[in-house]
Amino acid sequence: MKYAVINASASGSNTIVAAVTGKRIRVLSYVMIAAGDVTVTWRSAANAISGPMALATNGGAAPAAGQATPAGLIGQFQTEQGEALNMNLSAAIAVGGHLAYIVTD
Repeated sequence: MKYAVINASASGSNTIVAAVTGKRIRVLSYVMIAAGDVTVTWRSAANAISGPMALATNGGAAPAAGQATPAGLIGQFQTEQGEALNMNLSAAIAVGGHLAYIVTD
């Protein structure tokens, strides 16, 4: 398991985990808090892998950790192979937190 800091504040795309050649980034859990009203969408490069999440000032989200099954760890969402995990912000509002992820085929 790997961990990353969420520290995004630019309107548009913010890279949270850089692409890994030939691998997917599977997010198991995350915590995010917004400093102001903003809509967050998780993306695999430029393609949405979550719906838009409207956060109010000092509001956030903290989905539970992924579950283990015989086939592997089930997570919240994952990127396509070789694509970065990006956080898209609807406005230039600071969003901070952290996430746990694995790199998989």
